[in-house]
Amino acid sequence: MTTPIATTSLLFLAAMLLIPSAQAMSPPRLHQSDGIITQVRQNCGAGMRWNEALGRCATTSARRNVRRGVVTGN
Repeated sequence: MTTPIATTSLLFLAAMLLIPSAQAMSPPRLHQSDGIITQVRQNCGAGMRWNEALGRCATTSARRNVRRGVVTGN
């Protein structure tokens, strides 16, 4: 039966033998893109819509009416 000190010493020795080889490893190759790009645009949110003319999100008429206090649908 091994003592805890012997086990710890064995683990330390094993770690010391592996550290130099880990430092000498070459870096992994980076992923090479194949030229296909997927563009993703975030959604505008509630009461907003994408306005192509402005190139940004714009409020809908319903949201503007709520902000102005206009009551519709009576």
